[in-house]
Amino acid sequence: MIVRHLASSTLVLLVGAIAASADVVHLTDGRSHRGDVERTEDGGVVVRTLDGEVRVPADRIDRVEERRDLSRELAEKRRRVGSNDAAGLIALSQWAIRKGLWEDALDLSDLALNAVLRGRAKEAVGLPLELMHLPVADVRRDSELDAESTRRLLLATGGRKPARAIVARTRLQELATRYDVTDALLKGLRDVGADVRRTALRVLATTTPEAALEPVLRAMLFDRDPAVRKEATLTAKAFAHEGIVYPVARAIEQDDAALREAGMDAAELLDDPRVVGALVRLLKRADSAGKTRNHSANVTHTSYVKDFDVEIAQAAVIAQPIVGVVQHGTVHDVGVTGVFERRVPRGQRDRAGRLLSRFTGQSFGTDWRKWEAWLAEQQAH
Repeated sequence: MIVRHLASSTLVLLVGAIAASADVVHLTDGRSHRGDVERTEDGGVVVRTLDGEVRVPADRIDRVEERRDLSRELAEKRRRVGSNDAAGLIALSQWAIRKGLWEDALDLSDLALNAVLRGRAKEAVGLPLELMHLPVADVRRDSELDAESTRRLLLATGGRKPARAIVARTRLQELATRYDVTDALLKGLRDVGADVRRTALRVLATTTPEAALEPVLRAMLFDRDPAVRKEATLTAKAFAHEGIVYPVARAIEQDDAALREAGMDAAELLDDPRVVGALVRLLKRADSAGKTRNHSANVTHTSYVKDFDVEIAQAAVIAQPIVGVVQHGTVHDVGVTGVFERRVPRGQRDRAGRLLSRFTGQSFGTDWRKWEAWLAEQQAH
């Protein structure tokens, strides 16, 4: 590594050469500033750090380390760490953080987590806490969270960079408590990426704006991804609104099997006994569907002239034919079997029985008559 010791008398001459590449400014008291040396000012330098600009007088600077030298040292260290050595990659990421190589630190952490996710790492690893303070998606720690920066953070939560996703989620949850970004989060609920939708829901759970309740309930029942529906249910629960159970109950009684399944998923997470009536009605409909009757007919019609209707008019005889019809064949009046299997699958019927037992403590299985009688008794009290 090339380390330059700068005397205060020669600092102004050298800072022009290092301004574009210097990352670590070491002070005489042992502390340091990591960032970009942007310009000289009043005999010292201005360093752009994560927390903003810092003005450092010349007489307080001990030495400056250049980015190109740090990058060369990082490359040498990287060659000694395997792609599946998650612990080694995290340790190298921490070294990069100390040296101010923030993008490299995130890249190394991404490699470490991907190795864990692929099952190729020997052990699970956690991210360095220092990463949570690094800039992600052009959003700095001291940035105001507007619609555009929110969008960038949301997009950073998807894709194949898990470390950046974790940092972006943490940053978004931290800043959303200070800035109103409800509109941007609601747009995130419509994003094609499931990770983005889940992150938007997770942040809405911490802010619970009234305008977001209806979109959250829609996501709870209609989102195509089960994990997103689960996150939406937890978010809806965070709103603590007594009416969130009613769309769930209605969903359980719908004809669409997927919507019924989503309703039962939500009911299980909400753990609200007010869906008991909907579950009993579902079991009743499933049973009555099996008693649906129908008929089929296989009939042949044969027409023939069976007689003549005779009229006399001015000495003329007119014969009007009378046509008869012979009908023969078979007619079946049948009870159609298996209808409730098509309308309410057996798995959903059994699940409804289990949920009823969970909410009530009773064990009537799928016998809707017993459930209906029990429910009527409870309502009478």
